[in-house]
Amino acid sequence: MAMVNPTSRSGGGYAEHVVLPGSWVVPAPVGADDAEAATLPLNGLTALRALDQLDLATGSTLAVTGAAGAVGGFAVQLAKAAGHRVLADASASDAELVASLGADEVVARGPDVAERFRALAPDGVDAAVDAAVIGVPLLGAVRKGGRLASVRGVSGQGAFEEAAERHSVQLVSTFVHDYDGRRDKLDLLRRLVDEGRLTLRVAGRFPPEEAAQAHRLLEAGGIRGRLILEF
Repeated sequence: MAMVNPTSRSGGGYAEHVVLPGSWVVPAPVGADDAEAATLPLNGLTALRALDQLDLATGSTLAVTGAAGAVGGFAVQLAKAAGHRVLADASASDAELVASLGADEVVARGPDVAERFRALAPDGVDAAVDAAVIGVPLLGAVRKGGRLASVRGVSGQGAFEEAAERHSVQLVSTFVHDYDGRRDKLDLLRRLVDEGRLTLRVAGRFPPEEAAQAHRLLEAGGIRGRLILEF
């Protein structure tokens, strides 16, 4: 199992063979096939990087948006493994899935989700992982002095930063490739899968010639897990 960087000269997820330094590679989780193992590195490391940056004390309260998605789902499970209280959002059809990942409380996704998190944490959550890229409206869920990790860039970053300053919330920009070559981090994810604390979710398997169809499904949204190209 390996982490690849498609922006590097060595290539990425659309290559049949990739040459990587040994520090980028760990054994696959026990019993996982290649497709299942492939769902872990990119999104798992993104979620792990976000939580490492938030640097929460055990027992902290964390809000996770986009919790039914790949990054959000791993964030929920990693936070529970670290001993945190996890509040997560989901649609009605995904609420059972998100609860099964370990969320302590599940609220409806969509407008005013910050208020729904606040109803469960009246003083504000200690931190949030914004996998749904809600941005400014989510700041209201976080207590003063808390942190918010954004796993993808948001439009109007300058306005986002100004709003965070007004709310006394520290913004954290999570970039997964900060963990390129961090074998220790990737191996931690593998061990957590082996212990049953992380779930590998394959939403679909496609031969390379059907990559366009995989893209269409991804753009349509609602994918729960990862779409995998099998060579």
